[in-house]
Amino acid sequence: MKLQLTLFLFIILCSSIHCQNENSNKAFDSIFYHVAVNVSSSDPVKALHLADSLQLYSKDDKQKLRSLMLIADLFEKQGKRKQSIKNALDAMAIAEKIEDYQWQAKIYGFLSTQYRHLGFLDQGKVYLEKGIAVSSRIENKIMASQFRGMTYQEMAYYAWEEEKYKEAIENVELASLSFAILPDGKFKAFLLGSNEEMFGRSLSGLKEYNLAKEHYYKSFDYYRISEATDTEYGAISYQGLGNIFLKVNNLDSAGIYLRKALLISEKAGHNALKEKVYHDMATYYREKNKLDSFAFYENKYNAILQENIANTKESINNEFNRAIKKESTSNTTFIYKLIGIFLLVALGVFLFTKRKIWFKNNASSKEEGGRISPLVLLPKTEQELLEKLNEFEVSHDYLDKNMSFSVLVGQLGTNAKYLSHIIKNHKNKDYNTYINELRIQYILDKLKTDPEYLNYKISYLAEESGFSSHSKFSANFKRMVNLSPSEFIDSLRD
Repeated sequence: MKLQLTLFLFIILCSSIHCQNENSNKAFDSIFYHVAVNVSSSDPVKALHLADSLQLYSKDDKQKLRSLMLIADLFEKQGKRKQSIKNALDAMAIAEKIEDYQWQAKIYGFLSTQYRHLGFLDQGKVYLEKGIAVSSRIENKIMASQFRGMTYQEMAYYAWEEEKYKEAIENVELASLSFAILPDGKFKAFLLGSNEEMFGRSLSGLKEYNLAKEHYYKSFDYYRISEATDTEYGAISYQGLGNIFLKVNNLDSAGIYLRKALLISEKAGHNALKEKVYHDMATYYREKNKLDSFAFYENKYNAILQENIANTKESINNEFNRAIKKESTSNTTFIYKLIGIFLLVALGVFLFTKRKIWFKNNASSKEEGGRISPLVLLPKTEQELLEKLNEFEVSHDYLDKNMSFSVLVGQLGTNAKYLSHIIKNHKNKDYNTYINELRIQYILDKLKTDPEYLNYKISYLAEESGFSSHSKFSANFKRMVNLSPSEFIDSLRD
């Protein structure tokens, strides 16, 4: 209802656009910035709705173009590059129609970023070169300088991806010089803040951690001016700073900054950022020896990694089909070469990510001497894990309401595949049945051996045995005993 009211008010606002031209542009600019920087970080679904409304009620091609790029940016943050690239290409068609070279340059830069994230570095650089070429036609010197700075930033990202950290720093320095002549304001502060973040990231790659931290702190100063501290841009700096504290084993500080990044990234639905944050949170809790939390974030990391891989594959497939369609009338040899390039890249991405997931899933299952356990469960490993599971039963840790499958995986120092194998083959149950029967058996023993338990309320018995509700306790009790808890208690009293 709140979102509907917002959209209704927004539509009324947009209706007035046709009445007052100057005021309408100011209103559009204000809403655009608010959605792009603030709403996108707190409610990505609402941000997409508002961006769609901006496009629908745009009064001219320029506003429609900007709206499409806002939508593209929102999809990009969610890891949905297929939809992101489509909206960017639609925006490019408008920019070319109205001969807006400034926006053409920006869109080329945006497309370059998307292809860089997909692993198509060569194609990304082609778009970057197109952007540089068209920027020479921008008459406004301020805007031309702004684009040059953003181009240097993008070149820094390419260098960083290739682990050429010194080259990345050189490009960031050039970007700073270009941004220096821009008029003071929120946008300039925002650009300088992102520059400082890239300084910090690159210096961290060179293991210059103290200097890197200084630049991350500077990024917060600029983000405060641009009101972007609590957005995903601020979260990127929080994550980078937290990662540095992890590397220097300052766990208390690492936890502070990583939790800030976690809060913002989950609100914003920024998939690429969540992948990094979940990975660092898992590392943090592993170093703190909190295995339940470690397992929780390791599982979240693997889940978001799988989602990001699926989105990347979809985007690769989409770009492959689009390229085939676009070049269908061109030279056949060229098409075959293009097909070969896409297939090789797709195969490379697949093999790399598959290896990455395998390593993560098996990183916690270590044998004596620190060797990674093989995929086949050896008899010795199986026996050790079975003994750990028996110790778990004796400890009564299953009475903890938060004892989920992933938590138990971390507590036993194994992985999900191995634990499922043990429970299925040695307990003849799935995990939920196994844990619930342990809890019911605990209460049965208490009822039989301690008369005081016969006087307790069913809700208390449910809570003590680790069930989240009275109804779940009763259902599992009756399934196991063929009597309700009350009936069983009455039978014991008789």
